[in-house]
Amino acid sequence: MRAFIAAVFLGCAVLHASILPTLHLDSDTLKAFQQYAANFEKNAPARFISAGYMWIDDECCAKKAAFLAGKPVVEPRNNDDVANGSIHHFSGVIRVDNATIESIRHLMEDYPNYVKYFKPDLGTAVGTRLPDSTPDDEHFKADLTLVQTTLWINVTFDTVYDTHYRRLGTGRWMSRSVATSIKEMRDPKNAAAGFFAEGDDHGFLWRTQTYWFARERNGGLDLEADSVSLSRPNVTGFAWWGTKRSHDAVEKMLRDAKAAIDAGH
Repeated sequence: MRAFIAAVFLGCAVLHASILPTLHLDSDTLKAFQQYAANFEKNAPARFISAGYMWIDDECCAKKAAFLAGKPVVEPRNNDDVANGSIHHFSGVIRVDNATIESIRHLMEDYPNYVKYFKPDLGTAVGTRLPDSTPDDEHFKADLTLVQTTLWINVTFDTVYDTHYRRLGTGRWMSRSVATSIKEMRDPKNAAAGFFAEGDDHGFLWRTQTYWFARERNGGLDLEADSVSLSRPNVTGFAWWGTKRSHDAVEKMLRDAKAAIDAGH
């Protein structure tokens, strides 16, 4: 599953989009997000590539017990405002018994069935394997329609993702998925109305990157998912709601992946 589930529609979404002013994504905001993502990539992926490390390895007690029981465990890494924006980063893990690297690889590359696996977050999903792919680095372009409907808001995005699925030797695998285009529909019920200009919309989702780490262990699969996204600043008094939405999106992503693997897709 993919960056789409990780796409989080955050704090400001407690108001209906039509009554919110549009905002411009400025260069300082984008730079802050890019720097945050770059710093993350210097650490977690490197530790996993070199030694198969996941943060749950250092946990104990209730968190470790929940993980070993096949329940999702999700931790906040960042949910703070930056220059005219807000960065949201949550990391979660889940254990899938009787699964292998091939299980998660097949799931992630099975774009025709994404809408079934990850409903109701997706409207459409098309993935194209690119010619520079190799057996150890499978490169895909994905076109996904992200859908978010709550009591307060109905938002739809047309998105494009650049994704690499990498084999890291025996029993380890990882992916990096970066949204290269995110366009918010002006009216989710009327496609003819077109889209807001990228970076000049309601700011629910300006950027998003998702990372998956998988390792075979003791007859099953350990999965870690990190979602890093950029939105407009949290609305005063509602930052807690944005945090909950981010947490719940990553938890759902993990549950959906486990359910699909357990069901044999």
